[in-house]
Amino acid sequence: MSCNLPIQGGVKEPVDCKCYGAVMSAYVGLIKAGKPPSVALEAAQIVYCYHHPEDTTANQFLTVERWINERHLH
Repeated sequence: MSCNLPIQGGVKEPVDCKCYGAVMSAYVGLIKAGKPPSVALEAAQIVYCYHHPEDTTANQFLTVERWINERHLH
């Protein structure tokens, strides 16, 4: 079974984005601190939004959610 899920238009790949490390650090750091996943996800989205204000809200959400879910799949 392949993990190569199709990318929706506007969703960025981690390798194409310099803020990937900052986004994931925000998420992982909050999870390790015992915060709920929803709070960690929101913080990661805020970091992403800071770096990519040009993206639509939907693309910001989908990109961050995909990055976080890919991390859990591998």
